[in-house]
Amino acid sequence: MPRIDAPTIAEHRDIIWKRLRDSLLEAIEEEGYASLSLAAVARRAGIARNTIYNYAPTKDALLVAVVKSEVEPFVAALVEACAGIDDPEDRLALVVRRQLAALVPGVRGLPIVNMTETLLPAEVSASLTACFAPVLTIVAGIVEQGIAAGVFRPVADVPRLVDMMVGVMVAARRAIVSGEPPDLIADETTEFLIGGLRGRKARGQAGQKLVSA
Repeated sequence: MPRIDAPTIAEHRDIIWKRLRDSLLEAIEEEGYASLSLAAVARRAGIARNTIYNYAPTKDALLVAVVKSEVEPFVAALVEACAGIDDPEDRLALVVRRQLAALVPGVRGLPIVNMTETLLPAEVSASLTACFAPVLTIVAGIVEQGIAAGVFRPVADVPRLVDMMVGVMVAARRAIVSGEPPDLIADETTEFLIGGLRGRKARGQAGQKLVSA
């Protein structure tokens, strides 16, 4: 029977999982993902090679599990922060800025998707995208709130609109990865998305405010 390095099996599994997560993140940063093996991750984590299969059958599965574990606390913090903001535009601005900040190269955790997105099979990429579904739910709720309040224009299909917004966010993330200033990209993305969500009357009023300012 393997030695348990914690008071309970559950705590032991949590310790091993954190070592695996940290080892995968470090290995991708230092060696890249393409040539990485589960055996190499196990060595970094200081565990037996066979033990890693209790947590993930493949390196792609481990990657998805790690990204999911990083997204969950991010979403929880986002929900808490949004709860303290009433204005839908301010809520959306918060979501945009926090998500882009979390994906800036050099930040630990979520930027792992920047380094792997072009290397993965379609089904693995889809699994990674699914990890961010809770964020899309938050955005859809903000859009619906803004429409109900008359701040945003009515739309025929909120999920479709959110998919379009995702495209804008992907372009913004790639601009940051390419070296563009994160604050500038966050400002431009926020202005673009909120401007597109406003009705024509609201856009005109916003423009008049800018001119008068």
